[in-house]
Amino acid sequence: MPSAYGGTDIISYLQRKYIMRRSRISYRISDISLKNTTNYDIILMKEDTFMSVNKLLDLSFEFAVAIVNLVDCVTAPKSSYMTDQLARAGTSVGANIHEAQYAQSKKDFVSKLEIALKESNETSYWLKLMYETKRIDIATYQYTEKLCGNIRRLLIASCKTAKANEK
Repeated sequence: MPSAYGGTDIISYLQRKYIMRRSRISYRISDISLKNTTNYDIILMKEDTFMSVNKLLDLSFEFAVAIVNLVDCVTAPKSSYMTDQLARAGTSVGANIHEAQYAQSKKDFVSKLEIALKESNETSYWLKLMYETKRIDIATYQYTEKLCGNIRRLLIASCKTAKANEK
């Protein structure tokens, strides 16, 4: 059921895009020739490594796209201060995660991931506020909050791992 500001349309668009993205990844893996089993294992191992290393980057970029699309669709009057804050915090998550990839040290890496974690917590606040004040519908809220929660869990695990390896 579409809402006045297109919340359901945003969800279906993002879900289709995410499903297509997952299909494309699985297609790449299944499209590999099985002529030489050793080469296949090496390629698959490289792709699995690539997937695990970039999962947080990919998910945070997908989240930023969802936030931008959400903010662009909000038409409720006097919402600009909330949408501005949501846009800043939501896109900052991915920006800090991306920046962490080029950190100068492990300490700098952890610091940037912790900033991304704080920004994801702030984003959750703005999402909840926008939902409670009827700026976004429940489907939009649940979808974006789920993405945010997944990123938060990955960030917490990454920070713990990086701190444990720092010692």
